[in-house]
Amino acid sequence: MDSKKLDAQSGHEFTLTAIIPALAGANMIYGVGMLDSALTWDYASAYLQNEFIDMVLKVVNGIQVSEKSLAMDVIRDVGPAGEFITHEHTYQSFKNLSHPELMNRDNRENWEAAGSPDIVDLAYEKSLEVLNTYEPKPRPQNVQKELDSIYAEYEQAIAERKAKKAAA
Repeated sequence: MDSKKLDAQSGHEFTLTAIIPALAGANMIYGVGMLDSALTWDYASAYLQNEFIDMVLKVVNGIQVSEKSLAMDVIRDVGPAGEFITHEHTYQSFKNLSHPELMNRDNRENWEAAGSPDIVDLAYEKSLEVLNTYEPKPRPQNVQKELDSIYAEYEQAIAERKAKKAAA
């Protein structure tokens, strides 16, 4: 991403950088949090881009077509002149749509009543909240022992290579 700060340009650049490879079948999205041609990393940018990635994955996963999603029984139940908005199936299906934390999908009146929050300001606020309150779960003892063993093995290999070079 070439944008120098978290802004509309950085959002557009990240979305293009993420969605095109994802649609082509790539299984890794890189550059999360990067700005200024990867010379800068921004925690709020990473937080916002995490939301973008959820949306990219929704697109990549496509529209699932199944007996349940087609809801033929609901179509028959509602009938030709009926409406689906108030049907329980519509309500339950609506819950499966994306529900972003930062992107505001409210109407203007409610958005203004909430103080017209800016997405960049929200991204900084929420990411700082995570940084200040996150408490990682400790690794299980067996995992830590295995990591220590791998590290010790690596350190031993390095020491042996140095000894071999010194002897040569």
